[in-house]
Amino acid sequence: MSCGATTQCLIALCFTAAIALQGCGGGGTTTPSPGKRPSLPQPMIAGYTSGASTEKITVAVKEGLNVIFWSFMELHNNTLTGGVTSKAVGQVVKALKDMNRSDVVHFVSFGGWNVQHRLAGTCGASACSGKAYATAFRKWNADMMSSVPGFAGFVGIDWDIEGVNTLNSSSNAFNMETYEVMLNMSQALRDDFLISMVPPESYFNCRNSGFDTTLRHTAEQDLAFTYAGLNTYTALYAKCPDCFDLVMVQLYESYSPSGFELYWNGNTSNVGKDGWPRKASSADMTSVMNNNMKCLVGGWEVNFNGFWGLANQKVSVPASKLVMGLANGWAHPVKSGKFKVPFFDGKPCGEAWCQGVTYTNSTALERIRGFMYWDISDDTANASLVSGLMAGMATCNKTSSEAAVFVV
Repeated sequence: MSCGATTQCLIALCFTAAIALQGCGGGGTTTPSPGKRPSLPQPMIAGYTSGASTEKITVAVKEGLNVIFWSFMELHNNTLTGGVTSKAVGQVVKALKDMNRSDVVHFVSFGGWNVQHRLAGTCGASACSGKAYATAFRKWNADMMSSVPGFAGFVGIDWDIEGVNTLNSSSNAFNMETYEVMLNMSQALRDDFLISMVPPESYFNCRNSGFDTTLRHTAEQDLAFTYAGLNTYTALYAKCPDCFDLVMVQLYESYSPSGFELYWNGNTSNVGKDGWPRKASSADMTSVMNNNMKCLVGGWEVNFNGFWGLANQKVSVPASKLVMGLANGWAHPVKSGKFKVPFFDGKPCGEAWCQGVTYTNSTALERIRGFMYWDISDDTANASLVSGLMAGMATCNKTSSEAAVFVV
């Protein structure tokens, strides 16, 4: 491990020794090869680039970041387009090599907010297909490896198909063709690559048994906000849970269920009442994070009512696949001036991670895969959310009997 400032290095080394886990900056196998799937670090701390400078990315890596999600590419006409360039990747790969951090894992993400859903439909003389997109990704990845000296390639893809700003757009809904392309591309790549999905929380909402494909629902804390989903991504996951190595739930969705719980205590009677929304304490943040881990790992019933051939069923995410999505400083109520996006400090989230999950009829404690955040570009020049997460995770040197463990 290559460390930056002395304090950061001590935190990282203490963290690694105390909980005896790989991946606190290491442990990822980055070279995808036929028949051998890459591995993920445990715990995993990831960030989305969103145009971040090489300097900001390397600062985050020094603090403990071990997975980079390059954002964004798009799928259209059976090919890849977008803003992830060999120049940007090459600069980061060189800097990481100079830091002796070739273990850092790289994904490429497709979609993002306000990107039209163009991956399905007609592609030339035939329909667009997940298989064709998989072939295009393999070629694009191989070309990137050829263009960037020392780059072992992207270990996988990340699905971030969301809604758009124009409410009546057809892209504020999922259609069957879009689902099929996403599923088939994932299936075509899964033998050699890792597959991630990163739904906004309302698209994967363990507090709601409803399901449909529109992205025009209202939020509980603000009925004027009409861009929420209703478990939209759960159909994709339920169709093939083994297709997805990571489920990274965006708690930072605008007016998300977690924001409702964090700022309004999850009570509609508090909306509009004096004293609400409240300022969240560290204890509030830890509690809400615990609730989310328990809810998603424990599972909940989703009423698919036969959509895509799916029966009503329990959806749950194994702890080993679950990643909680956070926002960094841009979402802080003091900075943003509003409570639109929930902001979680890193340290209470790391402490919640330490508390872990135990399963009914078992005394074994499991911890979720880790955290990701949006976005590295909005880190300050010399610090990121990662340092707080590392500090919280370093509290895991408590014995299991001292930790406040919850059961699902």
